[in-house]
Amino acid sequence: QNRSVRGGVLLIHEWDGLTLRVKEVADAFAKVGYAALAADLYGGKVGRNRSEKLALVRATRADPDGITRNLNAALQALRADPQVEGHIATIGWCFGGGIALNFAIEGEHHEGTAIFYGRLLDDPELLKHIHHEVYGTFAGLDRGPTVDEVDQFVAALRSAGVPNNVHVYDNVEHGFWLHVDRDPAINKDPA
Repeated sequence: QNRSVRGGVLLIHEWDGLTLRVKEVADAFAKVGYAALAADLYGGKVGRNRSEKLALVRATRADPDGITRNLNAALQALRADPQVEGHIATIGWCFGGGIALNFAIEGEHHEGTAIFYGRLLDDPELLKHIHHEVYGTFAGLDRGPTVDEVDQFVAALRSAGVPNNVHVYDNVEHGFWLHVDRDPAINKDPA
């Protein structure tokens, strides 16, 4: 195609790996004019049960430099695409949300981070290394991160001078944004 796109989105999967659902979200971004690249931090593996998912998370987190290298390479691929005009941001869910936050601190420069119920930090000294806006979407009924943890995160972002737009949706569970079909009576549409 010989057309420019709005910008780029680097998608970071949740704890089970690069699943069909994450690929569908990447396709949805592409349909509205973004270059979308779904990173695979597990090298093609997908967890089918809790124990497999935990093993994949632990193995991946054991090599934080490898995570950063992988995401830097994905970011470079997006930047190298001559059709990509505009900014590039990351978006991650659960495990991927926490990874997106860490990448905002440790990775190459990019222009935005969107976190969907991921592992948070509350240290302003670490967060002050983020030089772009952070968007956060969280579930009010989530046990991790809790609303208290989200509040501490927002306070730390503000203390560090990081622009942010964080919202907690009250009556929804963890995973509500990516998996609206889990409880259709409550999770009617993506946020």
